[in-house]
Amino acid sequence: MTRTSPFHPEDAATSAAALHPLRDLAEKLGRELRFEDLRSGAWHARLVTAYVRHHESRRAASVRALHAADTDALIRRASREAALVGASAAGVSTSAAVFTLDTGFVGALAAVPVAGAAMALDTMLRSLIQARMMCDVASAFGLRIDPDDPWDLLHLSALVAGSLAAEDGDREGAGLVGRMLTADTEELERRLGNRLMGEGVLRNILPFAGVLTSSITSWRRTRKLGEASVQYARYRRALDDAFSTVRALDARCVELLIEGAWLLFDADGGLRAEEAVMLTHLLRNSPSAARKRLLERLGEEETPWVERLHEVPEAARDAFLHALEVISAVDLSMSNAEWLLLRKAAAALNRPLRRERVQALVKQFRAQGVVAMAHGDWAGPREERMPPARGNGLDEDVHAAPGAP
Repeated sequence: MTRTSPFHPEDAATSAAALHPLRDLAEKLGRELRFEDLRSGAWHARLVTAYVRHHESRRAASVRALHAADTDALIRRASREAALVGASAAGVSTSAAVFTLDTGFVGALAAVPVAGAAMALDTMLRSLIQARMMCDVASAFGLRIDPDDPWDLLHLSALVAGSLAAEDGDREGAGLVGRMLTADTEELERRLGNRLMGEGVLRNILPFAGVLTSSITSWRRTRKLGEASVQYARYRRALDDAFSTVRALDARCVELLIEGAWLLFDADGGLRAEEAVMLTHLLRNSPSAARKRLLERLGEEETPWVERLHEVPEAARDAFLHALEVISAVDLSMSNAEWLLLRKAAAALNRPLRRERVQALVKQFRAQGVVAMAHGDWAGPREERMPPARGNGLDEDVHAAPGAP
């Protein structure tokens, strides 16, 4: 076969990496991880970063494209693997305990380090499985994770694990978003890594019973993180698409749109994990002056925001309202509070609003995970430009519980 491009020495390295993915990953882990990271707790962030780099380097060479419909299979696979790793580690810990009982103190000198290594390896392997799952879920939604900025994955992991949560005095989640933006990143890394390692020890410390409890706990935690990853990926893809359209028309409107996203997310009674991470992502990618203004406004009443919507240029109002409709529908439901806020926004923008449009968006998100809209569809007559939902048996009521599959 005739080559259509000149040969470069890097081509040979790329081919070798493609033939030996495990060796490539091991080399990346070796460069990122250090022994002191296990003691400090920074190991988890470094492991995730190394895997993201590995995933991105191999994504273009993947022979099979992932789609949003594949996410259930990705989560089931990861959950099974995590359960198997958990059971295996607990089995080693149980064997070490039995060996110690049979041999006494001398046997314990060998058995205790082996059991400790098994517990640590269990936690690290589970984290590696989860990192692969999260990267695959992102790919299924057409998202790219920046290897130099994997903080969306790390923040989501911390929220699901419980090492990062809202505190007393937070303004309905605004304080949580602020901490995710301004907190010492190394401290967050250490806290999450230490929490995961501590949980790994507790899962495996009981002989015999640990084989079952470690397996079940690993399965449940991986499943929970996988579901949160799918929800975040759906939010990220939908808002990236909607925001890019508004930004192309008038970048000054993005600040108002982020505020609208906050109000619609909070209308249901507080931020979910994927919503907090999504807001943090939007703010982190905003200019510093706009970020400061938005942080001061988060948690305020909706009236000042609605009044500021009069500033949206006429040419951007259709796209702006459509983006608000997408934000309202992306959680697979639409509450009365969200609908009332949309009505106020539509009135301020002097644009018609139809409930059927948001219902159609909800159905598309349920059926496909994404909304397929050709560029410029938002610019046609609002009564005609919403494409019909594709899928069968998807006539559920629009007030279904958030996060319903």
